[in-house]
Amino acid sequence: MLITRIKASNFYGIKDPIEVDFTEGGEKEKIGYVKKKKERISLISGFYGSNASGKSTVLNVIDTVIRIMLIKQQDYVINPNGIKEETVITSPNYSTDVKDKPTVLEMDFIFGDDDNKYHYLVSIVNEGKEISEEILYKNSKKIFSRNDHKVSFGEHIVNKITEVVAGNIVAPKKSSFLSVLLDESSDIAVFSNLKTGIGISELKEINNKVCFITDKRSVQMGQNNINGLIAFAISYLNDTKTTQDEKLGAVNSVVKYFEPSFESLIIKKGTDNSSFSYEAKYINFYKNLGIMELSAGTRELVAYISDILKIIKNGGIVVYDETSKFYHPDMEIAILNLFKDKEINQHNAQIFFSSHNHETFDLLQNNQAHILEKKDNGINVSKVSDYDIRERDNVKRVYRLGSLGGIPDTIDFNRIINNLL
Repeated sequence: MLITRIKASNFYGIKDPIEVDFTEGGEKEKIGYVKKKKERISLISGFYGSNASGKSTVLNVIDTVIRIMLIKQQDYVINPNGIKEETVITSPNYSTDVKDKPTVLEMDFIFGDDDNKYHYLVSIVNEGKEISEEILYKNSKKIFSRNDHKVSFGEHIVNKITEVVAGNIVAPKKSSFLSVLLDESSDIAVFSNLKTGIGISELKEINNKVCFITDKRSVQMGQNNINGLIAFAISYLNDTKTTQDEKLGAVNSVVKYFEPSFESLIIKKGTDNSSFSYEAKYINFYKNLGIMELSAGTRELVAYISDILKIIKNGGIVVYDETSKFYHPDMEIAILNLFKDKEINQHNAQIFFSSHNHETFDLLQNNQAHILEKKDNGINVSKVSDYDIRERDNVKRVYRLGSLGGIPDTIDFNRIINNLL
């Protein structure tokens, strides 16, 4: 899977439409890109800006679009207090002047052995609670579109599935029609195996091609890498013996490099099969450490390195919010650099990351570095290549001087703190 473009409007901090393209023209090979015909697609894209500038929001566009594409939504959810609440698909921008406008999200991507080009658009209304419009194109031909609940198909699709079927399909208000098609548990017999008939059955494999490491998910699921740590343990315990050894061996070898005195993780099912123990064994320690006693950086590695390696090994995308949160700058660069190394990244895995570490500019071409700022019209995104800067210029220095925007006003911050003191 390769993402080539995203676009969003009225989405969290985004008010006016923003569009980010991850391609550039050119037929020559270039480090950090994969060549597809007459264009190059970036394999590593960085997002920079001060706190609350919109970095996480832009990365969340990718997360949200893929979630809407793949996951059927329930009409209601039960909150932690046991109260039934209407499902919110996503949050709009709460600015008064866009109150009555829909949230519109778009994504262009390449998928499948034949490098099929897809375009997907979804429009969400009623304060993020209902899908009003949805469109899917494949190789510039319309597969389907929906307007409210009514679904229509491209002419070449109608010829395949008969007009009777094509004219009597409706979509649920909370779920995308695409997620209904791709859901293996759906009763699609009445659709004559529709997803195969219209040629999109390959899209159900997207779920195995994505890895999201974002702050929004961690806040929802639990802080301090808990969600990632538990997910890794459950995945390990559910694997076959061969896969278990491979998965744990990979994580142990990486963590040993990170912490030389570390020996291995120990993950065991409880006697009742409904619980498990999760500890770390260290050289010359008379007792194992509980997993939450590990350093924040080690927990981050344990939680996510297995998923990252899986994507690099098989191809796909990693969305990683704030790679600078727990790692030493050199370690952060080493992880990101995996996606530029052609010998390691043989299946053209992509990473989209945000960072506060200026050193990571050295990994990127000017067209791969995105600067975010909050303006009156919401979030603005620009690329370093939009400015009069050559590839060999010291981008880190230019950025730190404020010439590209996207940096906090620390002088004013010091003044405020001084007044408070």
